[in-house]
Amino acid sequence: MELVFIRHAQGEHTLNWPNQLHMQHPALTESGNQQAEQLRHLYPLVSGDVVVTSPARRTIETVNIWSKDISVQKYVTPLLGPRMFPQNPEWVPLGCDKIYTYDEVSILFPEFTAVQSEQTLWDEGINTMSTAYFEFQADKFLKWISRFKGNVYCATHDGTINSYRLFLGESGITRGDFLRETGAFRIRV
Repeated sequence: MELVFIRHAQGEHTLNWPNQLHMQHPALTESGNQQAEQLRHLYPLVSGDVVVTSPARRTIETVNIWSKDISVQKYVTPLLGPRMFPQNPEWVPLGCDKIYTYDEVSILFPEFTAVQSEQTLWDEGINTMSTAYFEFQADKFLKWISRFKGNVYCATHDGTINSYRLFLGESGITRGDFLRETGAFRIRV
């Protein structure tokens, strides 16, 4: 199976950086909407593909634009972040990284299936969890997606992608390896 991590399109919180990083549930910008539309050409989805996203508004909006009028399975899980990278217990999570709860996803985005997970994951997410606990959860996530046939696309965040890259065996990953908006990282698992 090929696993493709896609960084979400441009969100409102990045327009006046760093002043808007405490904005909760930032939407896509007009440029972000266009970037998400371009994903339809860069990574065309086909019926039967699976798209999994984090419970952040900007990732969900990216997926909805990208998958418009295509019959794909769409899931939301807190195991796709956001996640700080690198981890530093002294850092405080940003408001823009607040995720929707399981119930909010189910109500606001009924076209997605919210993945059942431990309540603490839906309450706290993976943003600040220890590396050891993240790796335990990442292993569970990879086992869960291994049941799907074909391509699995994960719409997520730069820090989350780097954390999974480390977990999947890359070394020397730094913030300099962050993908740009709608950038992709592919791996066979």
